[in-house]
Amino acid sequence: MALFARKKKSQEAMHLTGFPGHVDTCKCLYLAAEKGIQVSPDLLDITAREQDGSGFRQRSPFGKLPILAEGDLVISGAEAILPYLDIRGTGQSLTPRKAARLGEQNYWIEVGCTRVMPHVNVLLEEHVLRQMADPSAEVDQERVDRAKAEIDLAFQVADRHLEGRDYFAVEYSFAEVHWAPYLNFCEITGHGDLLEQRPRLRRWLDRLRARSNGGRRSWDALPDLDQIRGKRLRSVA
Repeated sequence: MALFARKKKSQEAMHLTGFPGHVDTCKCLYLAAEKGIQVSPDLLDITAREQDGSGFRQRSPFGKLPILAEGDLVISGAEAILPYLDIRGTGQSLTPRKAARLGEQNYWIEVGCTRVMPHVNVLLEEHVLRQMADPSAEVDQERVDRAKAEIDLAFQVADRHLEGRDYFAVEYSFAEVHWAPYLNFCEITGHGDLLEQRPRLRRWLDRLRARSNGGRRSWDALPDLDQIRGKRLRSVA
């Protein structure tokens, strides 16, 4: 397969290579469910450092995860995969048409990627991934506390922004796709308390949990703790 090759029209299955405890992998699974796209998962075990192998680098030369393959197309990284899934799937485009809404969407995507995701990754590493790689590993509580403080600050600002709004850019957009796994991972790592004083953000979360496509909830594409520890990457049908 050639990187960024033109996709042929075919009936070949769409495959997503990633890991259930990897935030960007979960963004892609969530959007596939939202857009009604069937995706077959291929596990790449980051706790066993499989991302360091030559086979992975041949498919993703710059080390980006996840990897999506469909026919002759192979692309990697959520930045490339999410717009592709949006176009391939059902329903309206998630990109806002109004400039102001597009700006709001992109602002909150950037806030999430720079001010929330790195600290969510700390929670995942300290509470789940390090112990999977080394059962004797202990939680660095100071590191966890620093991460929670940074997440709490971002959640405070997001909560204020959501006053009188259903979604970050008024209508459902890519901002929701980015933020959904952040809140999911906060909860399953035992830090749902970050939402206790954030009523608007909590309502936003409830709204996302209720969304469905063809009777199936998009939220169900996100992993729980047992699936991460069991290294089970969900398929999306």
